[in-house]
Amino acid sequence: MEKLGITGTSNKRPYRSSSDWPWRASLLVSLMLLAALPFPGPAAAQEVAEKAGVIAVDAAGPATTLNPLLFGQNVLFAGQGFWNPKTGNWEPEALALAKRLAPSIIRFPGGGVSDFYFWEDGLGYRTTEAMLGRSPSIALESAPPWEMVNRARIKAPGSNTWTDPFTFMVVKNRLVGITGLQGAFPAGSMVRLERRPGQPEWFSHAYGPLEFLKSVQTLGAQAIITVNYGTGLTREGGISPNASLSQKVKRAAAWVAFVNGSPGDNRALGADEEGNDWRTVGYWASRRASLGHPEPFRVLYWEVGNEVYSKDESGFVPADRYGRDFLAFAREMKAVDPAIKLGAVGITIPRGLGDADARAEWNPEVLKLAGEQMDFLVLHPYYPGGGQNKAFYKSQNWFTGVMAGATQALADLREIRSIMNAAVPGRQVGLALTEYGIWPIASQEARDYSNLARALFDADLLLGMIGEASNLGIILANAWNLHGSNQTAYIGYNWSTGKRNLRPQYYAQELLVKNMQPRILETKVTSPDFATVQVFNVLNRAKIPVLAALASISQDKSRLTLFVVNRSLTSAVKTAIRIQGFTPKARAAVRTLGGSSGGDHNEDAAPAIIPLEGALDYAAPEFPYTFKAHSLTVLEFQAQN
Repeated sequence: MEKLGITGTSNKRPYRSSSDWPWRASLLVSLMLLAALPFPGPAAAQEVAEKAGVIAVDAAGPATTLNPLLFGQNVLFAGQGFWNPKTGNWEPEALALAKRLAPSIIRFPGGGVSDFYFWEDGLGYRTTEAMLGRSPSIALESAPPWEMVNRARIKAPGSNTWTDPFTFMVVKNRLVGITGLQGAFPAGSMVRLERRPGQPEWFSHAYGPLEFLKSVQTLGAQAIITVNYGTGLTREGGISPNASLSQKVKRAAAWVAFVNGSPGDNRALGADEEGNDWRTVGYWASRRASLGHPEPFRVLYWEVGNEVYSKDESGFVPADRYGRDFLAFAREMKAVDPAIKLGAVGITIPRGLGDADARAEWNPEVLKLAGEQMDFLVLHPYYPGGGQNKAFYKSQNWFTGVMAGATQALADLREIRSIMNAAVPGRQVGLALTEYGIWPIASQEARDYSNLARALFDADLLLGMIGEASNLGIILANAWNLHGSNQTAYIGYNWSTGKRNLRPQYYAQELLVKNMQPRILETKVTSPDFATVQVFNVLNRAKIPVLAALASISQDKSRLTLFVVNRSLTSAVKTAIRIQGFTPKARAAVRTLGGSSGGDHNEDAAPAIIPLEGALDYAAPEFPYTFKAHSLTVLEFQAQN
């Protein structure tokens, strides 16, 4: 298996605002240190409340329903070490680790790669003749558009095992000049190309659309697919951002047909401006059926392009162009399957401008043009994101910005919701956060992307999304990313050794997934504050609450869980916890994710960040608890009989 490089989200940085937001490096930070109070006994809850924080949970009032689609993940194209092309399935260890996170919705093909990914290349062509030994050529069922490619893999009928790549030249429907391939393959074997010029060396279609959907089904999850907006293919098979809109749209419509269509559907998709005949809905559905999947997959969620406001993305465009083009995608994709939900690209800076825009603010412009046809707006909140000096990511300024990141992200989401409501009155367009994390762009080190501070940001943002999902209209969220050799992966993978390491953000999400109950309770927090100056897209704020909290309860009200993030880099916080409408047993389970600093990571042989299990034996409707500095804590209460 070839080594997979860093892909997907290639550049997380602030975008320009029409108000000339003064993006700059941070100069100074003043984190307010919390007083080190003596720890009181259970009877001193009121005294603690006066000197520190209060968390009030209302288990008697109305509750909202947890949206499980907020626990999503991204998987990058090519399998990224979790998929074995020799077996056509998950690597057993990777599967076990992924199941612990239980991702509810998984995004493919992932980030910036979406806009130079051609899904049909992941299907392949069948051979029409048997190959014995070192055959001089391979005959295919039709002539593939592979004039500009020279590497492919093959597997026999009924087998899940792909060979290693071999080289060839293409002459009409034959592959000739074959080197690097041995063995006998009967007629009906499948051949898939490896990559096209312009795609990275690690591209491999041994993990294609069907493998992705199989991997999603194995986890019991839903899928969200990002279609290629940025590029198309030239007549010679090369990748070009100048391909016609009709080709891009019809390729997307054909993908919907392949995944969701019926073999008996004879509706024509038509030809594009390059002369490609995209045949009928039934043609693509029949190809799916011939590959062993007669029933539609019924993928509901789709999005058009990835961050195409950025000059770092293939085929980036101004907002008005994208808004008009989105309508063309919506028209033809929904003609194939009216039930799908289609998302458009948005910018997390509420009134930011794309790199190709001089005046038009991206979000209002796209919503004005396409809001009536979009089902959700796609956002990628990375807070903070930016920087040119790697040393900065070790500074207190940076870590304070990370701790303030979720507060900034939620403030921006509220403003974006206001913009959406004004742009599309009377119609509820959802929000989908299909990537999130932090982005220290100047670094290539996993310890800067995947440390305790990142874990706390992810947990903080996810708790905020869960608490405000109804008001903000958040329909789904996908963390960046599940598994791989890149620095951001929750499950890190070393191609040289084959070993995996669980990063701090993995443990944070696991704590939330395993302990979150289906009903979300009103939770009010008062706590000391801290301050931050501007750290890229995290603005200067004088007062950010040190504590963030969310409570949930089971349907039968027998179990209540309280999640608390202490954002302070330096101080534990003594807190009075008050629970109304639920009387807990005295003994409660305590699970804590913390460390000696926000920069602690799990890249060394001995992981620094793992959850610690504990208990307390004085839980009551009102009791004190001290939350460790820079930590995520889960308190699990059982109701008294």
